[in-house]
Amino acid sequence: MSLMSRTDAETCREECAPPRRCGVVILNYNGSRDTIACVESLLRGNTLPSWIIIVDNASTDGSPEHLQQWAKNATGQFLSEIDEAAPAPSPGSLVLLRARQNRGYAAGNNMALRLLMNWGADAVWLLNNDVVVHADALEAMLRRLFAKPRPGLCGSRIYYMDTDRVQCRAGGSVCRWTALATLDGYGFSTRRALSESAEAVEARLHFIYGASVMASRNFVQTVGLMDERYFLYCEEQDWAYSARGRFDLAYAADAIVWHREGGSTGHSWRQVSAGALLLLARSRILLTWKHTPQALPTVCLSIVFAAARMAWRRLVSRPVRFRRGGGIHEERHRQES
Repeated sequence: MSLMSRTDAETCREECAPPRRCGVVILNYNGSRDTIACVESLLRGNTLPSWIIIVDNASTDGSPEHLQQWAKNATGQFLSEIDEAAPAPSPGSLVLLRARQNRGYAAGNNMALRLLMNWGADAVWLLNNDVVVHADALEAMLRRLFAKPRPGLCGSRIYYMDTDRVQCRAGGSVCRWTALATLDGYGFSTRRALSESAEAVEARLHFIYGASVMASRNFVQTVGLMDERYFLYCEEQDWAYSARGRFDLAYAADAIVWHREGGSTGHSWRQVSAGALLLLARSRILLTWKHTPQALPTVCLSIVFAAARMAWRRLVSRPVRFRRGGGIHEERHRQES
Protein backbone atom coordinates (compact mmCIF):
# COMPACT_ATOMS: atom_id res chain seq x y z
CA MET A 1 0.00 0.00 0.00
CA SER A 2 1.37 3.38 -0.95
CA LEU A 3 0.50 6.10 1.53
CA MET A 4 0.96 8.80 -1.11
CA SER A 5 -0.42 9.42 -4.56
CA ARG A 6 1.95 9.14 -7.52
CA THR A 7 2.30 12.93 -7.62
CA ASP A 8 2.89 13.12 -3.87
CA ALA A 9 5.51 10.38 -4.07
CA GLU A 10 7.40 12.21 -6.81
CA THR A 11 7.29 15.44 -4.81
CA CYS A 12 8.51 13.61 -1.72
CA ARG A 13 11.48 12.14 -3.59
CA GLU A 14 12.55 15.62 -4.60
CA GLU A 15 11.75 17.63 -1.47
CA CYS A 16 11.51 15.45 1.62
CA ALA A 17 13.10 12.11 0.80
CA PRO A 18 16.23 11.24 2.75
CA PRO A 19 19.53 11.83 0.96
CA ARG A 20 19.91 8.08 0.81
CA ARG A 21 17.34 5.35 0.35
CA CYS A 22 16.41 4.07 3.79
CA GLY A 23 14.04 1.27 4.63
CA VAL A 24 12.47 0.94 8.07
CA VAL A 25 11.74 -2.47 9.57
CA ILE A 26 9.24 -2.92 12.41
CA LEU A 27 8.87 -6.39 13.89
CA ASN A 28 5.40 -7.08 15.27
CA TYR A 29 4.31 -9.89 17.52
CA ASN A 30 0.89 -9.54 19.14
CA GLY A 31 1.35 -5.79 19.38
CA SER A 32 -0.59 -4.08 16.61
CA ARG A 33 -1.53 -1.08 18.77
CA ASP A 34 2.11 -0.25 19.47
CA THR A 35 3.06 -0.94 15.85
CA ILE A 36 0.44 1.50 14.58
CA ALA A 37 1.70 4.22 16.94
CA CYS A 38 5.25 3.61 15.70
CA VAL A 39 4.24 3.83 12.03
CA GLU A 40 2.20 6.96 12.63
CA SER A 41 5.20 8.67 14.24
CA LEU A 42 7.33 7.79 11.20
CA LEU A 43 4.70 9.21 8.85
CA ARG A 44 4.68 12.48 10.80
CA GLY A 45 8.40 12.81 10.22
CA ASN A 46 10.02 15.69 8.36
CA THR A 47 11.91 13.08 6.35
CA LEU A 48 10.04 10.01 5.14
CA PRO A 49 11.53 6.54 4.72
CA SER A 50 11.79 5.06 1.26
CA TRP A 51 9.95 1.97 2.50
CA ILE A 52 8.37 0.77 5.74
CA ILE A 53 8.15 -3.00 6.19
CA ILE A 54 6.05 -4.40 9.02
CA VAL A 55 7.12 -7.98 9.67
CA ASP A 56 4.42 -9.89 11.51
CA ASN A 57 6.20 -12.62 13.44
CA ALA A 58 3.33 -15.16 13.38
CA SER A 59 1.11 -13.21 15.76
CA THR A 60 -1.73 -15.10 17.43
CA ASP A 61 -3.92 -12.13 18.35
CA GLY A 62 -5.12 -11.12 14.88
CA SER A 63 -2.48 -8.40 14.49
CA PRO A 64 -2.36 -8.56 10.66
CA GLU A 65 -6.11 -8.03 10.47
CA HIS A 66 -5.92 -5.14 12.96
CA LEU A 67 -3.17 -3.53 10.88
CA GLN A 68 -5.21 -3.98 7.71
CA GLN A 69 -8.23 -2.35 9.33
CA TRP A 70 -6.13 0.56 10.56
CA ALA A 71 -4.65 1.08 7.10
CA LYS A 72 -8.08 1.06 5.50
CA ASN A 73 -9.47 3.56 8.02
CA ALA A 74 -6.40 5.82 7.83
CA THR A 75 -5.85 5.83 4.07
CA GLY A 76 -8.82 4.16 2.43
CA GLN A 77 -6.49 1.44 1.11
CA PHE A 78 -5.61 -2.04 2.24
CA LEU A 79 -2.10 -2.76 3.49
CA SER A 80 -0.16 -4.43 0.68
CA GLU A 81 1.11 -7.88 1.60
CA ILE A 82 4.36 -9.07 0.06
CA ASP A 83 6.51 -12.19 0.16
CA GLU A 84 10.27 -12.60 0.45
CA ALA A 85 10.74 -12.47 -3.31
CA ALA A 86 8.77 -9.26 -3.89
CA PRO A 87 10.21 -6.55 -6.16
CA ALA A 88 10.75 -3.07 -4.78
CA PRO A 89 7.45 -1.19 -4.34
CA SER A 90 7.10 2.50 -5.11
CA PRO A 91 8.84 4.98 -2.78
CA GLY A 92 6.79 5.81 0.29
CA SER A 93 5.23 2.37 0.46
CA LEU A 94 4.10 0.66 3.65
CA VAL A 95 3.94 -3.12 3.28
CA LEU A 96 3.26 -6.18 5.42
CA LEU A 97 5.46 -9.28 5.40
CA ARG A 98 4.14 -12.31 7.27
CA ALA A 99 6.38 -14.93 8.87
CA ARG A 100 4.99 -18.46 8.85
CA GLN A 101 6.34 -19.07 12.36
CA ASN A 102 7.94 -17.04 15.10
CA ARG A 103 11.64 -17.84 14.93
CA GLY A 104 12.69 -14.85 16.98
CA TYR A 105 13.92 -11.29 16.65
CA ALA A 106 16.89 -11.99 14.38
CA ALA A 107 15.05 -14.25 11.95
CA GLY A 108 12.09 -11.89 11.68
CA ASN A 109 14.26 -8.86 10.96
CA ASN A 110 16.39 -10.82 8.51
CA MET A 111 13.35 -11.43 6.32
CA ALA A 112 13.03 -7.70 5.74
CA LEU A 113 16.80 -7.09 5.56
CA ARG A 114 17.08 -9.47 2.61
CA LEU A 115 14.31 -7.62 0.80
CA LEU A 116 15.80 -4.19 1.44
CA MET A 117 19.22 -5.29 0.20
CA ASN A 118 17.55 -6.54 -2.99
CA TRP A 119 15.65 -3.25 -3.33
CA GLY A 120 18.87 -1.23 -3.18
CA ALA A 121 18.45 0.41 0.22
CA ASP A 122 21.49 2.42 1.33
CA ALA A 123 20.52 2.05 4.98
CA VAL A 124 18.06 0.08 7.09
CA TRP A 125 16.54 1.25 10.37
CA LEU A 126 15.39 -1.52 12.69
CA LEU A 127 12.84 -0.34 15.25
CA ASN A 128 11.09 -2.12 18.08
CA ASN A 129 7.37 -1.83 17.54
CA ASP A 130 6.96 -0.20 20.97
CA VAL A 131 8.87 2.96 20.10
CA VAL A 132 7.76 6.37 18.86
CA VAL A 133 10.24 8.51 16.93
CA HIS A 134 10.76 12.27 16.78
CA ALA A 135 9.95 14.01 13.51
CA ASP A 136 13.65 14.70 12.84
CA ALA A 137 14.99 11.33 13.96
CA LEU A 138 15.41 9.66 10.56
CA GLU A 139 17.31 12.57 9.05
CA ALA A 140 19.54 12.82 12.14
CA MET A 141 20.31 9.09 12.03
CA LEU A 142 21.26 9.15 8.36
CA ARG A 143 23.35 12.27 8.77
CA ARG A 144 25.37 10.85 11.68
CA LEU A 145 25.76 7.36 10.22
CA PHE A 146 27.18 8.54 6.92
CA ALA A 147 29.36 11.20 8.55
CA LYS A 148 31.55 8.40 9.90
CA PRO A 149 34.62 7.29 7.88
CA ARG A 150 33.42 3.66 7.98
CA PRO A 151 29.60 3.82 8.31
CA GLY A 152 28.42 0.79 10.22
CA LEU A 153 25.73 1.08 12.89
CA CYS A 154 24.03 4.11 14.42
CA GLY A 155 21.88 4.52 17.51
CA SER A 156 19.55 7.14 18.99
CA ARG A 157 18.99 9.03 22.21
CA ILE A 158 16.29 6.84 23.71
CA TYR A 159 13.91 7.89 26.46
CA TYR A 160 11.42 5.86 28.45
CA MET A 161 7.95 6.54 27.09
CA ASP A 162 6.23 9.64 28.47
CA THR A 163 9.22 10.62 30.62
CA ASP A 164 12.32 12.75 30.38
CA ARG A 165 14.48 9.90 31.71
CA VAL A 166 17.05 8.49 29.31
CA GLN A 167 17.11 4.75 28.70
CA CYS A 168 20.34 4.86 26.72
CA ARG A 169 22.57 6.89 24.46
CA ALA A 170 22.84 4.76 21.31
CA GLY A 171 23.81 1.54 23.06
CA GLY A 172 26.26 0.43 25.68
CA SER A 173 29.11 -1.79 26.75
CA VAL A 174 29.36 -5.46 27.74
CA CYS A 175 31.36 -7.02 30.55
CA ARG A 176 33.18 -9.88 28.91
CA TRP A 177 33.34 -11.92 32.15
CA THR A 178 29.55 -11.95 32.69
CA ALA A 179 28.24 -11.08 29.18
CA LEU A 180 25.94 -8.54 30.83
CA ALA A 181 25.34 -5.22 29.12
CA THR A 182 25.31 -1.74 30.63
CA LEU A 183 23.37 0.92 28.72
CA ASP A 184 25.23 4.20 28.29
CA GLY A 185 23.45 7.11 29.95
CA TYR A 186 20.88 4.91 31.68
CA GLY A 187 18.62 7.01 33.91
CA PHE A 188 20.23 10.31 32.90
CA SER A 189 18.33 13.56 32.63
CA THR A 190 18.38 15.33 29.29
CA ARG A 191 20.86 17.89 30.58
CA ARG A 192 23.25 15.22 31.79
CA ALA A 193 22.80 13.16 28.63
CA LEU A 194 23.87 16.14 26.52
CA SER A 195 26.82 17.03 28.73
CA GLU A 196 29.15 14.82 26.67
CA SER A 197 29.90 14.97 22.97
CA ALA A 198 28.71 12.26 20.61
CA GLU A 199 32.34 11.34 20.01
CA ALA A 200 32.91 10.71 23.72
CA VAL A 201 29.89 8.42 23.87
CA GLU A 202 30.90 6.59 20.69
CA ALA A 203 34.35 5.84 22.11
CA ARG A 204 32.72 3.70 24.84
CA LEU A 205 30.20 1.83 22.70
CA HIS A 206 30.45 -1.91 22.22
CA PHE A 207 27.05 -2.25 20.56
CA ILE A 208 23.97 -0.32 19.43
CA TYR A 209 20.74 -0.97 21.32
CA GLY A 210 18.31 -3.00 19.24
CA ALA A 211 15.24 -0.86 19.97
CA SER A 212 16.60 1.63 17.42
CA VAL A 213 19.56 0.63 15.28
CA MET A 214 20.42 1.80 11.76
CA ALA A 215 22.83 -0.17 9.58
CA SER A 216 24.52 0.86 6.36
CA ARG A 217 24.18 -1.24 3.25
CA ASN A 218 27.90 -1.95 3.24
CA PHE A 219 27.72 -3.16 6.85
CA VAL A 220 24.94 -5.66 6.09
CA GLN A 221 26.60 -6.91 2.92
CA THR A 222 30.01 -7.28 4.58
CA VAL A 223 29.11 -8.55 8.05
CA GLY A 224 25.99 -10.42 6.99
CA LEU A 225 22.54 -10.77 8.50
CA MET A 226 21.84 -11.29 12.19
CA ASP A 227 22.67 -14.71 13.62
CA GLU A 228 19.34 -16.52 13.80
CA ARG A 229 20.53 -18.80 16.59
CA TYR A 230 19.60 -15.92 18.90
CA PHE A 231 15.87 -16.10 19.46
CA LEU A 232 15.81 -13.07 21.74
CA TYR A 233 18.50 -10.90 23.37
CA CYS A 234 22.13 -10.23 22.44
CA GLU A 235 21.55 -10.19 18.66
CA GLU A 236 22.61 -6.57 18.36
CA GLN A 237 25.69 -7.21 20.50
CA ASP A 238 26.71 -10.11 18.29
CA TRP A 239 26.14 -8.01 15.16
CA ALA A 240 28.41 -5.25 16.42
CA TYR A 241 31.05 -7.68 17.71
CA SER A 242 31.20 -9.34 14.30
CA ALA A 243 32.22 -6.00 12.74
CA ARG A 244 34.84 -4.86 15.27
CA GLY A 245 37.71 -3.04 13.63
CA ARG A 246 35.94 -2.80 10.29
CA PHE A 247 33.02 -0.41 10.87
CA ASP A 248 32.24 2.56 13.10
CA LEU A 249 29.51 2.75 15.73
CA ALA A 250 27.73 6.11 15.69
CA TYR A 251 25.54 8.02 18.14
CA ALA A 252 22.97 10.43 16.71
CA ALA A 253 22.25 12.59 19.77
CA ASP A 254 19.58 14.55 17.87
CA ALA A 255 17.65 11.41 16.91
CA ILE A 256 15.15 11.14 19.76
CA VAL A 257 13.16 7.95 20.29
CA TRP A 258 10.73 7.08 23.09
CA HIS A 259 10.56 3.44 24.16
CA ARG A 260 7.81 1.69 26.08
CA GLU A 261 9.98 -0.91 27.79
CA GLY A 262 8.61 -4.41 27.45
CA GLY A 263 6.05 -3.65 24.76
CA SER A 264 7.80 -5.77 22.15
CA THR A 265 8.58 -8.71 24.48
CA GLY A 266 5.55 -8.63 26.75
CA HIS A 267 7.46 -7.86 29.93
CA SER A 268 9.76 -5.27 31.45
CA TRP A 269 12.95 -6.07 33.29
CA ARG A 270 11.04 -5.52 36.51
CA GLN A 271 8.57 -8.25 35.56
CA VAL A 272 10.82 -10.63 33.66
CA SER A 273 9.59 -14.20 33.22
CA ALA A 274 11.54 -17.37 33.83
CA GLY A 275 11.28 -18.17 30.11
CA ALA A 276 12.79 -14.82 29.17
CA LEU A 277 15.63 -15.34 31.64
CA LEU A 278 16.31 -18.73 30.10
CA LEU A 279 16.50 -17.15 26.65
CA LEU A 280 18.81 -14.46 27.99
CA ALA A 281 21.10 -17.05 29.58
CA ARG A 282 21.24 -19.04 26.35
CA SER A 283 22.06 -15.91 24.34
CA ARG A 284 24.79 -14.85 26.78
CA ILE A 285 26.44 -18.25 26.47
CA LEU A 286 26.25 -18.16 22.66
CA LEU A 287 27.65 -14.62 22.54
CA THR A 288 30.55 -15.62 24.78
CA TRP A 289 31.26 -18.85 22.90
CA LYS A 290 31.47 -16.94 19.62
CA HIS A 291 33.51 -13.93 20.69
CA THR A 292 35.21 -14.43 24.08
CA PRO A 293 35.34 -18.19 24.75
CA GLN A 294 37.93 -17.73 27.51
CA ALA A 295 35.18 -16.11 29.59
CA LEU A 296 32.75 -19.05 29.39
CA PRO A 297 33.46 -20.32 32.95
CA THR A 298 32.74 -16.97 34.59
CA VAL A 299 29.71 -16.30 32.41
CA CYS A 300 28.22 -19.69 33.32
CA LEU A 301 28.94 -19.08 37.00
CA SER A 302 27.21 -15.69 36.87
CA ILE A 303 24.15 -17.31 35.26
CA VAL A 304 23.99 -20.01 37.94
CA PHE A 305 24.38 -17.42 40.70
CA ALA A 306 21.61 -15.23 39.24
CA ALA A 307 19.28 -18.24 38.91
CA ALA A 308 19.94 -19.29 42.50
CA ARG A 309 19.29 -15.77 43.77
CA MET A 310 16.01 -15.55 41.88
CA ALA A 311 14.92 -18.97 43.15
CA TRP A 312 15.69 -17.90 46.72
CA ARG A 313 13.76 -14.65 46.40
CA ARG A 314 10.74 -16.48 45.04
CA LEU A 315 10.98 -19.05 47.79
CA VAL A 316 11.03 -16.55 50.64
CA SER A 317 8.18 -14.54 49.11
CA ARG A 318 5.79 -17.51 49.03
CA PRO A 319 3.14 -18.09 51.73
CA VAL A 320 4.44 -20.28 54.57
CA ARG A 321 2.03 -22.61 56.38
CA PHE A 322 2.47 -23.40 60.05
CA ARG A 323 0.32 -24.73 62.85
CA ARG A 324 -0.68 -22.64 65.79
CA GLY A 325 -3.18 -23.87 68.32
CA GLY A 326 -4.28 -26.62 65.98
CA GLY A 327 -5.04 -24.25 63.13
CA ILE A 328 -3.22 -23.60 59.88
CA HIS A 329 -2.32 -20.04 59.13
CA GLU A 330 -0.44 -18.35 56.31
CA GLU A 331 2.12 -15.62 56.53
CA ARG A 332 4.13 -14.06 53.78
CA HIS A 333 7.77 -13.35 54.26
CA ARG A 334 8.94 -9.97 53.19
CA GLN A 335 11.21 -10.08 50.23
CA GLU A 336 14.33 -8.19 51.10
CA SER A 337 15.53 -5.79 48.49
